[in-house]
Amino acid sequence: MINPKCDICLKELEDFGGLLFSPPDIEGKVIKNHLCGECYNKLIGYLK
Repeated sequence: MINPKCDICLKELEDFGGLLFSPPDIEGKVIKNHLCGECYNKLIGYLK
C-alpha cells in the first residue's frame, strides 16, 4: 500500500487533500506535490 506524505508539512496523508502541479519545464515534465487538507486550505487562503 502506498502512503503518500504532504510535501509541505511531511505528515502522512490520512484523508484527501489536494495536488499541486508545477508548470512544465522545457522537456514538458511537471512536479506533482501532495497536500494534506490543512496545508491545502492554508494555500487556498493565501491565494484568495
